[in-house]
Amino acid sequence: MFVLSEIEVLQDVGLCICVHDVLEASEGRVRWGDGCLYYTVLFRLVVFRPFTNEVLVGRISSSSSDSIRISMGFFDDIFILPHLLPSPCAFDYQEQAWFWLLDPASDAHVADPLLSAPEERMYLDVGEIIRFAIESDDFHDLEPGPAVGEGKLGEMPNHVGNIPGSSGSKGSTTSSAYRVIATIAGQGLGLVSWWAGAEQVPIE
Repeated sequence: MFVLSEIEVLQDVGLCICVHDVLEASEGRVRWGDGCLYYTVLFRLVVFRPFTNEVLVGRISSSSSDSIRISMGFFDDIFILPHLLPSPCAFDYQEQAWFWLLDPASDAHVADPLLSAPEERMYLDVGEIIRFAIESDDFHDLEPGPAVGEGKLGEMPNHVGNIPGSSGSKGSTTSSAYRVIATIAGQGLGLVSWWAGAEQVPIE
């Protein structure tokens, strides 16, 4: 395999990790003016693009009230949005972390998890290993657009009407060429430590 000097995103293809093999290569041709040899090459790439509902494991790299960000080492743009967390849950601004109530003590805690006691909360702390399922992915063309002031007459400025997590908003999850949206609202998903002591149920 040939490791790429810089990992790149191919639009609607995925994150290119490395060259798997070279299938064909033409004879070198010298381009007029620089004396360098140029080749036409047909090759196969190793590409990262997980499919919907695929289960992966990563590490929580950061949290905000808008999302939880996950890193897999070679790829850092995996996000869990609030509606894709197990319920009931809430963001603790003091701890700067999301938490889940596995067994709420009362209906009031279900309605407002922040009323719960700290010992009831199962926090998703930065650095924890997390198991998640792929919900969706999307690509964004990062080519520069028109300069400021070149918009159409009557067009709304980019910063007006943005919602958290949308393109152009503060803390946007769309500032990269490729991002993945994940969920942990399912059996066996979430922090790996949550399920470490769970018994395996035999399938008949």
